[in-house]
Amino acid sequence: MVGIRTSLPLPSKWVRSSLPLPSKWEMFRQILVYFIVEDYFNYWIHRWLHTKWGYEKIHHVHHEYTAPLGFAAPYAHWSEILILGLPSFLGPAFVPVHIITYWLWFILRQIESIETHSGY
Repeated sequence: MVGIRTSLPLPSKWVRSSLPLPSKWEMFRQILVYFIVEDYFNYWIHRWLHTKWGYEKIHHVHHEYTAPLGFAAPYAHWSEILILGLPSFLGPAFVPVHIITYWLWFILRQIESIETHSGY
């Protein structure tokens, strides 16, 4: 019987899945670092996307929605999705993480992205 891989492998050097589970304090510290790292790099990349070249070639797609709509956050040019997605992986690459914290980080990141684009 041949199995089909349904997910991407996680680099075992920086994502652990063994016991013990991380404490709440450990998770808080790691996610705080991840938000700081992601926010810093995302800010500079987003500024670059608002340059004449970046906006005309890539970022204009994201601004086709004129009303603030949270679920329009991922509506973007394919290269923008890749470029702006990279900072979300930098924190866990620098600070090793448990898989539970890794999942929580990406859930919080999606919520933050939707909230940021909601107009409030």
